[in-house]
Amino acid sequence: MAESLGNRLPDELVQALGDEALVAPDQPAFLLITTDPDGAPRICMLSVGELFVRDERTLRVALWRGTRTARNLGRGGTVLLGAVSPGSVIYVRATPRHLTLPEPTGPDCFELTVTGVESDVHAGMPVTSGIMFRPDEPDRATTLTAWRRQREILARAAAPADPAGEPAAFRNPAAPGDGR
Repeated sequence: MAESLGNRLPDELVQALGDEALVAPDQPAFLLITTDPDGAPRICMLSVGELFVRDERTLRVALWRGTRTARNLGRGGTVLLGAVSPGSVIYVRATPRHLTLPEPTGPDCFELTVTGVESDVHAGMPVTSGIMFRPDEPDRATTLTAWRRQREILARAAAPADPAGEPAAFRNPAAPGDGR
């Protein structure tokens, strides 16, 4: 049974998505689950290079332009991000909003506002691994450069306005915006 952790990203997930995580040879995969127009679930596997933690209530995601997952995020509705690593299973529920990019070309970028976080760890049955991948050599350096550029785009993208016209940063003044 999953245990609610509230509506803030746990420190372990923030750390797993930090800049230091980019250089690890083995990379965790994160599963983003959206819903297609016919109601079918769609799973998208993301790398740390496609995710950026803006603050403890906000994630940003970069996707290949025009994908079904990007179209699903563009329609709104709750999404689920799964993070599985040894000893930890975290589910993040969030609502997506399209971001305005600082340059007209590039990935489709979205801001995910965290609405709930759950831990799904079972006593006596520890998770021993997550889904991992390793960028091939000699492309590893190219991949790392691309990830850093993508995360820079995510960091600079304009926050969407809420329906009342306020920028996302002002929707929850109690939430810190430390730029992690």
